[in-house]
Amino acid sequence: MVIFGLLIQQIPFAEVLEMVLYVAGSILSAVLVALSIYSYYKSGLKKLIYAAIAFLLYGIFLVYESLEHFYGLDNEFTDLVIPLSCLAIIAFFFLAVTKKS
Repeated sequence: MVIFGLLIQQIPFAEVLEMVLYVAGSILSAVLVALSIYSYYKSGLKKLIYAAIAFLLYGIFLVYESLEHFYGLDNEFTDLVIPLSCLAIIAFFFLAVTKKS
């Protein structure tokens, strides 16, 4: 417990909070993917597949974003992946909302 206390004192509070938010968002995204897939199997609504894909992409986006931020994965690939993933997430949510059953 003493080691954990010393580690927390060395890391700025804002970075700890940011990491907690990334982890919480990733866990929530995983739960929503599972609930969407479960709901799809129970109801058969095709819209839920689009929502599950959007939640999955968002979870991957959060994990990638946290790795980029905390481990410095700054390269040309990152500059392309982040806007494309945001666009894909929005597109799948749009399909989930507007697609007919």
